[in-house]
Amino acid sequence: MKKHYFYSIPCFALTCALAACSDDNKSSSAKAGQDAAGLTPAAALDPCAPVASDLVAKRAERLGLAALFPRDMGMVAGVYDIPGIIKSVQNLNMVKTWGNCSAEQNADESVAIPGEDAPKPVRAKCSVNSPVIDAMIGFGPEWAPWMDSAQSAFTGMGLNQMQGMLSAYKLYQASADGAKKDNSAEMEAMVNRYAEMLVQWVDSIDLRPSQAATAPVMVAAKLTPEAVAQAKATLKDANLPEDMELHGIVSLYDKTYNGLACKVAEVDCKKLRAKLEEELEKAKDNIKVSPENMNRLKAALQRLDESKLYVAVGFVDDTLVGFVTTNPEKQVRLAASPQDSVLARPDFSMADAQLQYPAYGLIFADKACAKGLINLDIAYYKGMFTGLKDLMQTVGTDWKIADLAPSMAALDSMKGSLLGLYEKVAQNATPVSYYAWQDQGVHVEACTYPLEFYLLDAPSSMNSVRPGADTVLYSSFRINPQIVDMGCTLYENIAQIVWDYGNAYISNPKHDVSDQIRMVAPMLQMARPTIEELWKAYKTALSGITDSGAYIVDMKGAPSPMLKNVPAPRFSLVYEVKNRAALGEAWQKVSDAAKTIVTLASQGKMTELPAPKSSVEGDVTTYDYECPLGADLNPVVAVTDTRWAVSMPKAFGMEVIKESMKAPGQVAPLEFQLNLVPVRDALKTAAEGNKDIQKAVKTLDVITSDVTGMHATGRKGADGRDVYHIHVISAK
Repeated sequence: MKKHYFYSIPCFALTCALAACSDDNKSSSAKAGQDAAGLTPAAALDPCAPVASDLVAKRAERLGLAALFPRDMGMVAGVYDIPGIIKSVQNLNMVKTWGNCSAEQNADESVAIPGEDAPKPVRAKCSVNSPVIDAMIGFGPEWAPWMDSAQSAFTGMGLNQMQGMLSAYKLYQASADGAKKDNSAEMEAMVNRYAEMLVQWVDSIDLRPSQAATAPVMVAAKLTPEAVAQAKATLKDANLPEDMELHGIVSLYDKTYNGLACKVAEVDCKKLRAKLEEELEKAKDNIKVSPENMNRLKAALQRLDESKLYVAVGFVDDTLVGFVTTNPEKQVRLAASPQDSVLARPDFSMADAQLQYPAYGLIFADKACAKGLINLDIAYYKGMFTGLKDLMQTVGTDWKIADLAPSMAALDSMKGSLLGLYEKVAQNATPVSYYAWQDQGVHVEACTYPLEFYLLDAPSSMNSVRPGADTVLYSSFRINPQIVDMGCTLYENIAQIVWDYGNAYISNPKHDVSDQIRMVAPMLQMARPTIEELWKAYKTALSGITDSGAYIVDMKGAPSPMLKNVPAPRFSLVYEVKNRAALGEAWQKVSDAAKTIVTLASQGKMTELPAPKSSVEGDVTTYDYECPLGADLNPVVAVTDTRWAVSMPKAFGMEVIKESMKAPGQVAPLEFQLNLVPVRDALKTAAEGNKDIQKAVKTLDVITSDVTGMHATGRKGADGRDVYHIHVISAK
């Protein structure tokens, strides 16, 4: 079963994001950047609890196809208005300007690029049509228990994948060493590792007739009138030609199940098993699979004698529906009404407050399926880490690493922390939903189990720092300290492994390493204690600040000759201070470590860096190295008893610190904003006479004629889930 990461934004949303920015999608009257709401209370997440009939009716009106899927579906995913999305993508200025279309040249169409005297002709018009208007797929309730039962198989697959890589490494090493010994045994071992993965996959599949009331897989597609007529004609005349490879294994017939007239393809699983065994016999001399694995594979195939497999296809008005099932009498069925469909589930919360806007797509997984997917990942990575340890020990021995214990301990630590985080996420699993709609661009709202990376239960104390019309990049956040600690430990472990294996690789004369790298390696050995001290200083500094921070960038600095007269960017990263003494201690560690670095880098000509210039304004102390590039390109550090910031230039940092001292507002705990327009406008002021900048301006002109930026927020929903809202903002 293919893995899904429900904490990632669905790929189709990215396409929709661009599509919504074309002039075919008219924006509504809602304010840009508004947050979606409408989550049901936590108590209502019981999937058996009733949902108000008027809400179900609204969902059915907007989400059409979803009303056909039975209520107990474990997962559904769909996309809407595919022809509209395709047309919108074709009408994007970015596509018209940079696309490589080759069909139907149209000289009348043109691309209007802001700032140009005349539009440039389009090279070609893409002629792409979709017979499908809306499409959706659903997975039945049997998948959750299957995922629970398949965990051991996924662990084995992770292990075998790494052991297959180990066999491949041994073969490569033998070839690199010029060994003339017979490697057939090693080759057979590698093949058998991958054969065992195949066996584990086959072993996890069970096609014996199920008594569940809903099909394992159901699809629905609303078609254009032409496609409906063609599909019905094809189904009516469907037949298997005599010379078809599957003739005798698959039979076609018409049958009605639960009131739905279907064309049915039935697989004779006994004949399929015989055919597969015949092919295995033909291939066994070539693929060198061990008798043990061959017998396991044949034993798994024996279950096909008790198996049933049907594919049933029918029509509901202009909608094609299909089912993959082992028991069509029970499972080929549609929801009797929207109240009997997945739309009537209280955990199916698809930004209900936004149902008045055109939908683009959705994904829903109930708690059991969401947890099952996470547990499959955990199982796979358990096996992978076990196999990776074997691989690293073999490589380390070959490379003559004197002491493998530090690297192995680092790997064990990585495994424990990453799997521990995954297991915590699995324990807190909830239903998951993604919903995308169009309103002055594209909005995507994800309601998911707590992801642990950000704290979303309360606003950041830094959110009084707000973005303005000229802000390019902005973020206000609260980072989970436990994730920060885990990240630091992860970096330390990776660094330990890279250090041990990197030094072993460089010092091995058999490896092709440049003389420069071999010369630098001893210097790094000497600098390692200093690097470790700098890392300790960084961790000490982290202990001096809270989880709340803000970051802001604009392009309002003075034009700089160093930047070809482009206005200098201004930035500030500010955190709340909880222990100023820890920050002082961290700075002292940096100063001490810098002495060693300066001595090494200057080959003894310098012993320490000049002390930064410090100044005090009120309760703010700033530290400034007075960069020779000028005040506008001079980063400074500022600290008070409650704030720490690194900014450029100094005046901007002082403004941001002053703003951060104000009372926090009632805004989302996590907020991110990207605005491309100020970058474009800043470059325009310096474009005259500079071809490189003119080229960049033209590129940004095209982009910002479609998309001006993005706004995203994160918050806690009323039901306890994390709610992430992304708005890709249209220029139109």
